[in-house]
Formats: sequence, C-alpha cells, structure tokens
Amino acid sequence: MNKGELVDLVAEKTGVTKKQADSILTATLESIVEAVSSGDKVNPGWIWIL
Repeated sequence: MNKGELVDLVAEKTGVTKKQADSILTATLESIVEAVSSGDKVNPGWIWIL
C-alpha cells in the first residue's frame, strides 16, 4: 500500500475528503519522524505491519 492508497482508504472510512485525509496522514507521519529524530521512542501499538 502506498501513501495515495492509504489516503483513499482513510478518506473512505472516515468520510473526510482526500485532501483532509492527506493532511492528517502527513501531520501524523511528520510527528512520528520528529519524535524519533529527537530521540523519543515511538510505540504505535495500534499499527500492525505484516
């Protein structure tokens, strides 16, 4: 799944526009990157990656 597919899925499941879903996902990913970059640990217990 690429980012575009994830944006589509989030938009579909939440009822927001694709533009809104993209903004939310971008902010989420940027926040995770910033946390890791500053040495924080990120434990996304809600994400299952196979």
